[in-house]
Amino acid sequence: MKYLTIALVIFAVLAAVGQAVAQTQMTSVGTNYGSNVTKIFPIDQDHWVGTQEITGIRLDDSGKGPFHQMTTHIVLILYGDKSGVRLHGYSTFMDKDGDKIMADLSEASLTIPKGKGRVLGGTGKFAGIEGTVDYEVSNPKGFPEGTDRTICREVWKLTLKAPL
Repeated sequence: MKYLTIALVIFAVLAAVGQAVAQTQMTSVGTNYGSNVTKIFPIDQDHWVGTQEITGIRLDDSGKGPFHQMTTHIVLILYGDKSGVRLHGYSTFMDKDGDKIMADLSEASLTIPKGKGRVLGGTGKFAGIEGTVDYEVSNPKGFPEGTDRTICREVWKLTLKAPL
């Protein structure tokens, strides 16, 4: 019984080491270019809530790789008052094969257009993905009139279950 216990402990340690070795760490830096639709709902003269839906494409700075030319869909909830605007939302990134990465996004204020996100998971080759997203947003004037644009610089720090 003693040898069985020792063997099980050794097996568990080797399995844990094997899992840690099998994981791949990587960083992806890119830009997400999007077109968005924003709807604002006034609460009173000092407060409002709104929604914003952004569709676009993410281009990796390397010009290649698994995160280059991913289509994006981002849905945000906004809250505004005299102190500024806060948001929370979710994004989905899809590659050419239809595999997806989902992330949770937050930003303390649109007057400081930097935020953080957390990778929630993925499908297909991205199953089991974990990580963080740091981003900075700019909103150039849209054209034609009545449309909006978003440019978002992103740094993804990721852990994948297996190499891509």
